Amino acid sequence: MEKDTSKKNFLVDTLKGLPLGVSAAVPGVSAGTIAIIEKCYDRIINSIADLKKNFKTNFLSLLPFLLGYLIGGALALLAIKKGYEFAPFCLTGLFGGFIIGSLPSIAVELHKGNSIKEKLWHIGTMLICFALASLLGILSALYKLDLTSAMERHDWWIYPYVFLAGALGAGACLVPGVSGSMCLMVMGLYIPLLNKLIGENSFFLNGDILSGVIYVLVLLFGAIVGLVVASKGMKYLLAKHRTTTFYAIFGLILGSLVSMFMNSSIYPVYLDASHPTWDYIVGGCLLVGGALITYLLYKFSNKKQN
Repeated sequence: MEKDTSKKNFLVDTLKGLPLGVSAAVPGVSAGTIAIIEKCYDRIINSIADLKKNFKTNFLSLLPFLLGYLIGGALALLAIKKGYEFAPFCLTGLFGGFIIGSLPSIAVELHKGNSIKEKLWHIGTMLICFALASLLGILSALYKLDLTSAMERHDWWIYPYVFLAGALGAGACLVPGVSGSMCLMVMGLYIPLLNKLIGENSFFLNGDILSGVIYVLVLLFGAIVGLVVASKGMKYLLAKHRTTTFYAIFGLILGSLVSMFMNSSIYPVYLDASHPTWDYIVGGCLLVGGALITYLLYKFSNKKQN
């Protein structure tokens, strides 16, 4: 009887992992918010944070979520890859809408400081984070940073860059309202990774399997480090510097919204005079729809959490 219950729980947790993987693959949708709705957020956070203390128990607790996460994420990435080739601005608009809709989930934490010094510190933190996130996308577009070519040439700096992207992306997944794949989009790696890992011109299909495996391992290692560091770091920051942390997160999200529409992947689309007008029109509508969906999702998750 206990074995049947254990199998049932494993299957249920695996199914819960599917939408977590999908949300992690879609820029602007927070896996943390989905975890709250599914009532597994605290369990996942605690298991990751205490993984070192009791590895076997916590690993077995995380395993079904991880399996569902990988399956859901892979299916979502395949769909996004096809969609981006067909209508890039439509997907960009939809992702941008998801980010706009997530803003209220962070804004509720932006309490005013008790003194002018504290208020200025909060605002300064937000502006610095906004500048960092927005400049990443803008500079990659203006300087025509071709990360796909850098991956193909195996430039030395691309490996630590992929590691950092994996760490930031995975760590961001633990923050409700923040999207992990949004970090990859801001850093300009989202589309290049899609193209080189699962696209028609991927390393695995052009015969360079070793390169594909190396990039996957670097990304996964970065993700593991990011999850461990973020689980402990977020506990500390939210306990000791909660308001300042959320001002920083809010600035990063606002900056990522700028980078979403101005980065090395989407900028060439704007310069293409032959690009169909309907892509921009539908993309604008999807932006509004995506914002509404994410906002309603936030309201629903807030009720669940309460």
